[in-house]
Parts: sequence; C-alpha cells; structure tokens
Amino acid sequence: MRMTWLLAGALLVSAPPARAADLAGRWATEGFGSIVEFRPCAGAGGEMCGRIVWLWAPGPAGRARADQRNPDPALRSRPLVGAEIVRGLRQTAPGVWSGGRLYNPDDGRTYGGSIRLSDGLLELKGCALGVVCRTQTWRRPQDVLAAAGAR
Repeated sequence: MRMTWLLAGALLVSAPPARAADLAGRWATEGFGSIVEFRPCAGAGGEMCGRIVWLWAPGPAGRARADQRNPDPALRSRPLVGAEIVRGLRQTAPGVWSGGRLYNPDDGRTYGGSIRLSDGLLELKGCALGVVCRTQTWRRPQDVLAAAGAR
C-alpha cells in the first residue's frame, strides 16, 4: 500500500501541470492593440470564450469605440470593450483548443478558429472556409510590459 502511494506521488510530481487553466486570463493581441480575457463560456460546460477588456485607441472624441463593422446593424453601436470575440473553444489536446468561432471587429466577419499555447505564447489561428487562414501570436500583458522594461 505504501509503495502505491509513493508511486502515485512520484507520478503527480513528474506529470506536467494541467494546461486547461493556462488559457484563462488576459492576453495582449499583436501590437498591443487590445487585451482579451479568456474565461469559461457562460452556460457552456468545458468551452472557453474571450472578451475584449481593453483597447489601446479610443473611439472618436474619446468615446468608447463601437463595433461599427458588425454585420448586425443593431450591434454597430455597442462598445467593443466587453464584446465577446472568441466563443466555443474546446480543449482537444494539451495546450490546444479548437472548434471555436473568432469574431474580427476590424472586418465584421466571424471565422473558424483554434488556439495553441506554447512556451507562454498563444497562437490564435482564424480560417475562412477552412482554407484561408491567418495566425496571430498573443502574449500575457505582464510579459510584454516586463520585456519592454528590460530594455
């Protein structure tokens, strides 16, 4: 019995940490244009969603920037801060989430998407029709600030 506990303890110590929690939290987009916060989706067990929580550039006259290119005219006046731009990602492997939808407020389109985490970087891949894809690398805001202060 004691050997079983020792073996189980050794496996826990040597096992890599759980990756599901690594996606949760805030990520700075390329160029530090915005910060997106990932959390479990409301009412969708096991799925992750992301909302814009900060934008570098305000809207006209210092007002909140609106979702002007949204295909739904009723949503074109909503502020981008608070808008959900990532929905329905499910973890499919350690450090990999897929099956989600990515909304790009710059063009008002929604793409199929996936995320891969590696060495503290988030690689977000959005695809139109599954063939035309674009990848962005996002970083934790504190990592960007720490790197900028180190120079």
